[in-house]
Amino acid sequence: MMTTVAAEYDPMELHGQYSSSDTVNNRWDDEWDNENSSARLFERSRIKALAGRSHGMELDPAQQVSYNLLEGRFKQLQDEREAVQKKTFTKWVNSHLSRVSCRITDLYMDLRDGRMLIKLLEVLSGERLPKPTKGRMRIHCLENVDKALQFLKEQRVHLENMGSHDIVDGNHRLTLGLIWTIILRFQPAAEGMLRESRVL
Repeated sequence: MMTTVAAEYDPMELHGQYSSSDTVNNRWDDEWDNENSSARLFERSRIKALAGRSHGMELDPAQQVSYNLLEGRFKQLQDEREAVQKKTFTKWVNSHLSRVSCRITDLYMDLRDGRMLIKLLEVLSGERLPKPTKGRMRIHCLENVDKALQFLKEQRVHLENMGSHDIVDGNHRLTLGLIWTIILRFQPAAEGMLRESRVL
């Protein structure tokens, strides 16, 4: 995440801003009122290291060890966050698929052929989508996912930088993003339909 932030700035500008430790400390102290939480220290160290690396500066061995530890911790936190999102989204998908006696076990694997994705959208929208293409070859999976994505586009759901191949390939980040987009679009409608079915 911080890599993209560092990449948005000119390396010379970053180097100038973070080359003096007094300037850095004063800047951060002013902004955060001398709060030195571990998250803030972590981000400060990452920014310094990224600024040095983007300008081609070598880190001394102690800085390199610290940087590697921070990178490892950052990756661990990202993995933990992704695991929580995957588990939460899987439960959400299953809570809706259970109405048509379906279930997924692995969010990334079970949506790849597009069949469960089509079923989920039918349950959430109350509409019939085109029948899934039969077959297990990649081309069939791409067609099915494309049908689901096309339906979302017709519903004016914005799918930026996402294609059927991303879901078929099991891209974790984009699969999570797709489910999150579906939740945002259909959750109020799904809750309304569920309330109506309970009244009847």
